[in-house]
Amino acid sequence: MDEQVKQTDMIDTTDCLEAINVFKSVKNFMFVAIILCLLVSGAVFWADQAGWIDKSGRACGNAVCAVKAVCAVKAEPVKDDAPAQVSPEAAPAGPVAEAAKAVTEQIGTTEVLQEKAAPAVKEEQNAGIFERWHPSCASVMLLVKACNFVLILAAVFYSLTLLMSLKISLTGRLGGINHISRAFFISLFALVILLPWQVLLPGVVVGAMYLPRELFCGGWGGCGQLKLFWKALFYLRFVGLWAVVVWLYLWSQIRSGKWARATLRRLGIVR
Repeated sequence: MDEQVKQTDMIDTTDCLEAINVFKSVKNFMFVAIILCLLVSGAVFWADQAGWIDKSGRACGNAVCAVKAVCAVKAEPVKDDAPAQVSPEAAPAGPVAEAAKAVTEQIGTTEVLQEKAAPAVKEEQNAGIFERWHPSCASVMLLVKACNFVLILAAVFYSLTLLMSLKISLTGRLGGINHISRAFFISLFALVILLPWQVLLPGVVVGAMYLPRELFCGGWGGCGQLKLFWKALFYLRFVGLWAVVVWLYLWSQIRSGKWARATLRRLGIVR
């Protein structure tokens, strides 16, 4: 009777171990997908900050974005400095004066053209190889949307996989419950921070997952003393939350790895 019970327990443990191997493979695949999507989203943000994204298309036009400035600075209109008019009485007469006037106008025109051409030449020199590979705003938007789609599915499946692994560990008494439980709750925290709450609860809270128009048409402007505040809020939105989510998923993956080793150690496979 005891041998039959031990044999049944061994069969149950073997089945649980096979199921755990399957869930562990799925978990690792989802983790890789999450990290890749997060890296792409972060790369898009820094590419926009570096000016490598072409915003001249219709997708990023002012008519579509409808960006409203945070504060409008009303400045006095600056009048162009009109050339001083010389009275006919003070103007010198004769062909020598006309020739001098023509030479002066030609020199002034040349200087103006040089001043206008200097920034373009400097920008062309500093552009380098990235000048030829500027992605359009529309293509970047499609890339961000595709990453968001994969990211939300992978994050949900990652948490569900950890939950199923936790249940199997409890049922089969495989050990490592401390690690897998922590990994599951950490993944839940990461999922909550990742979700785009600005779509579900607009104006209340935001998530680490951003929409393309939030980055390109967010209107993160400021003036005076509020300029530094809005800049800090901007980087906190697109860098701070991103870093927190990456750290949480790395922490959850490390915990789940410890759980897998504890399970194998419990079964006597490794020491």
